[in-house]
Amino acid sequence: MDNVRLKITTLQTVDEAGNEDVIELVTDATLENSDGCITVNYDESHITESKGSRTRLKIYKDKMIMTKIGANSSKMEFKENLNLSNLYTTPYGTFDLDFTTVIYKNALDEQGRGEVYVEYRIIFGGAEESYNKLKIDII
Repeated sequence: MDNVRLKITTLQTVDEAGNEDVIELVTDATLENSDGCITVNYDESHITESKGSRTRLKIYKDKMIMTKIGANSSKMEFKENLNLSNLYTTPYGTFDLDFTTVIYKNALDEQGRGEVYVEYRIIFGGAEESYNKLKIDII
């Protein structure tokens, strides 16, 4: 297991006018590399509105599975052109979460350092839609 630093940048389109929210998080994480899968674990912070949550990324060449456990819990799988549904649990209730991965790029080296980039469309509760860009730099 290696200690690494993550720089996570999330850009979310929040309305029809194209206004965007950008969240950037730099945090320490652990990284394990085995059998074609890189597993990264890190703690969320108040910046992401998920303080007290733990996130696990299972990164493969063609997909990434993101599992969040804590105040906000969810599991999302990002694979190009894949449509999935899931439940998103918050302190305010549980919501249906539908998402489609538009772009998935894994540019990690053999040691698990580099960048993962994802663009995806998300629909909360069958109504509210946003377009998101997620860039994860593993240093």
